[in-house]
Amino acid sequence: MGKMIKKKQIAALVLAGTMAMGSSMQAFACMGVYVGKEVSENGSSYIGRSEDIGAGHTKIFTVHPAEDHEPGAIFEDAYGFSMPYPEHTYQYTLAKDSPLFGEGEEPYAEVGINENEVAMTATVSTYYNDKAKAADPLVDTGICELSMGSILLGQAKTARDGVELLGEIVEKYGSGECNTIMISDPNEAWYMEIVSGHQYAAIKLPEDQVAAIPNMMLLGTVDVTDTENVIASEGLVSLAEENGFLKTEDGMIHVTQTYGAENPGKGQLTRLWQGTYYLNHEKGEGLSIEPSEDGVYGPYDLLFTPDKKFSTQDIMKFLAYRGEGTKMDSNVNESIYAIGNKNQAECHILEMRDGMYQGMSGVEWLAMSRAEFSLYLPYYGAMLTETWEGYHNDELTSVEDSMFWVFNDLNDLADDNRELYGTNIRKYWDAYQAELIEQQKQVDVDMQKLYEKSPELAQEKATEIGKVIAQDAFNSAKSILIELKAFKESGLTEMFVPSVLTENVMPNYTVARVMDEVSTEALEALIAKAEAVQKDMYTEASYATLEKELENAKTVLADEFAVQDEIDAATKQLDSALQGLEKIQAAVPQPEKESVSEGKTTPTQPSPKTVDATPLMWLLVAAAGSALVSVNVWKRREEK
Repeated sequence: MGKMIKKKQIAALVLAGTMAMGSSMQAFACMGVYVGKEVSENGSSYIGRSEDIGAGHTKIFTVHPAEDHEPGAIFEDAYGFSMPYPEHTYQYTLAKDSPLFGEGEEPYAEVGINENEVAMTATVSTYYNDKAKAADPLVDTGICELSMGSILLGQAKTARDGVELLGEIVEKYGSGECNTIMISDPNEAWYMEIVSGHQYAAIKLPEDQVAAIPNMMLLGTVDVTDTENVIASEGLVSLAEENGFLKTEDGMIHVTQTYGAENPGKGQLTRLWQGTYYLNHEKGEGLSIEPSEDGVYGPYDLLFTPDKKFSTQDIMKFLAYRGEGTKMDSNVNESIYAIGNKNQAECHILEMRDGMYQGMSGVEWLAMSRAEFSLYLPYYGAMLTETWEGYHNDELTSVEDSMFWVFNDLNDLADDNRELYGTNIRKYWDAYQAELIEQQKQVDVDMQKLYEKSPELAQEKATEIGKVIAQDAFNSAKSILIELKAFKESGLTEMFVPSVLTENVMPNYTVARVMDEVSTEALEALIAKAEAVQKDMYTEASYATLEKELENAKTVLADEFAVQDEIDAATKQLDSALQGLEKIQAAVPQPEKESVSEGKTTPTQPSPKTVDATPLMWLLVAAAGSALVSVNVWKRREEK
């Protein structure tokens, strides 16, 4: 397709102008954050970012299904980049721009988790220096942020695999932009900088450190021979050395000093200061964002040790931070460009946990519009097959049924007067957010129970519960927006208090809520019948079978996540056990036998060695009777 003017090319021109003027005005900026698992409160690792493309920039949260591709099929984007599809691509979540912007069907898939539990945030835009540009300029048809998410999430098997894949693409096809990317999986997280048309460097992120990442290169010295922890382009060092701009420390390339822009820009530096201070107060206080006497900025540390362990909500608030109460307070001095700024189209935190079943390690916390007056909703990104319909609206102007637009409009109004309008909105969302985070713990436990029953059932319910909590959050946001509009129009001057705050409307984030209703009457009746059975009336084997099926039936009945098929099976098995009970057979009584001896009646017992005495006695009686008859007959004959 025809070549289009890139948004980020325009952004680069704007940014270049603002850097030259020393202005704080920014456009199309982003801010990244990393927290290692050893310095988080719950042992999770976190990568996150705000997409600062501009207010009112429609975002759509959806799922791209797994696909098979014909041999020779080609991926091609609106900026002219193309490459062959692999035979198969994986399912993944994404937060994309509306196709109505005219940059394709899936432009700027900024964040997501794929079915392999690879999470990615892409990108934080950066800029190279003139010497690097002259030696290895960006490639017009190279890979850009526009398609990076779609390609990597569709193909990466692990975080490292994603880095290696992107590196291969940059070396083969070139890059159209300088970008920073973070990729994680349940085992590790990686940070990658594309520093010129074909050069890049990536490091495995340490688990005991943090990073605050504005739109500037920050990679320091890297040992390109340490292939376990570093992935770098073949020409990263040689290109710079051959063209006379290589900067080294201790015999290793210093990536930022070699390739990075000489002046990062005031807006990058104020956010670097705010981010550093948020993560480590002492380090922030000591950070100078002014150039040295010879005009050199930095060097600045990408990674450092925080001054405390951070909670999930702490990390979320990082992307809303405005330097409140510090010398870099953007609420006091509007010229200080803040991390939490009005250009945020969406914000996200990608949490990776240990010890979870496949598909459940990653939680994708996604907030539409600005983090300051928005809410991060949790999704099992690797398991989702669909998202709530309110995320799908692609209109470029405000519409009532859009998750993006309700939070965008709410932020617009709250921004007008943070104290009067925003104070209690933040209070409400903070409480709501804390409840979601707390409820996530039990949801994890219950989802693992479902997974043990059936991975397919767990995936089904992960999708359903995601839709339910999205609808709930939308309803609360819509309520606040309607009330705030009316409040503002009324001209009231007291502090705005949303009704959801006074009524304490909190999330109901539970697995039980999305379980189908089941019928248990038949099973309950059979359990009662089985419990009434008298053990001593039935054979040991048949009663043992009944006991086993009764115990199973009780377990199924007590399981709040039992599905109808399980209940029906338990009912059938218990009924079969009841029908199969065998009564114990009573002994058949034998008649008593008597004999007469010397005037006494005694029972006669058959001897095992002789015949029964009773038949013999009757034979003798019969013989005597016969003899008597014969004598009588003889006497009668004689008388004749």
